[in-house]
Amino acid sequence: MTVGAIGLLALMFGLGLAIAAKVFAVHTDDRIEQVTEHLPGVNCGACGYAGCSAAAEAIVKGEAPPDVCPVATAMAHQQIANIMGTEVGEGERMVSVLRCSGGHKVPDKFAYNGVRDCNAAALIQGGPKSCAYGCIGLGSCVEACPFDAIRIGPDGLPEVIEDRCTACGKCAEICPNKLFAIVPVSKTVHIRCRSCDKGAIVRKICDTGCIACRKCEKICPVNAITIENNLASIDYNKCIACGKCVEVCPQGTIANYRKPRKAGDHVPAVAAVTSKTETPQPAGETSA
Repeated sequence: MTVGAIGLLALMFGLGLAIAAKVFAVHTDDRIEQVTEHLPGVNCGACGYAGCSAAAEAIVKGEAPPDVCPVATAMAHQQIANIMGTEVGEGERMVSVLRCSGGHKVPDKFAYNGVRDCNAAALIQGGPKSCAYGCIGLGSCVEACPFDAIRIGPDGLPEVIEDRCTACGKCAEICPNKLFAIVPVSKTVHIRCRSCDKGAIVRKICDTGCIACRKCEKICPVNAITIENNLASIDYNKCIACGKCVEVCPQGTIANYRKPRKAGDHVPAVAAVTSKTETPQPAGETSA
């Protein structure tokens, strides 16, 4: 075959590829790129999509609202809505809340010298802490948070820095004992315990754990608290944050974050207002 023939074949293949590229080209909506520019780009998955690009595509297709990203700012939500020619719905800000108050107060049942990872430690007899339901305290949530919104406090418990928290839920996903709850910031009363052990057992290992005494259940004026499996639970749809349950809890298990939030303080366990701490203590900056 001559050089000319080879060149002719190459030209024909090139033209064929060019035509095929135009015929089978996937046309993308320019708005996807515009929306992506207003998303944070951390690909945390809190929106329910694989990443920011996938979320942007869903928004443009009308499968997701402009404010689907809980991490993006209100301004970013509005800019995305402007691109889409829609309105942003009124949504309440969410934050992560730790449901444990044990920390250093709970003794270890053995010395753990393995990898500093809560999930790895939990594989060994449920973790080194005497309470199998509580915080292991190795800081996996700190490492998982993409916004530096969690630190380990002086009591050995994770502290959520709420002005940084975006409610992405990474802490809730990584915690082996599922101690983090993503709740509206207007909900200020929280039960800081997840133990389902009987009260006599709880008293032996943690002086702030729920003992299922039912005092909170009985005093609640709107029936927002119930006791199930030896543990108090709050129905946030009913709770009016009156604080009566906080006052009667003999263990100081229930906390009301209203005062520290109004004061602009962080809301770690040490600053919570309980029946055992009448006034909130300011949370000093501590390192993990």
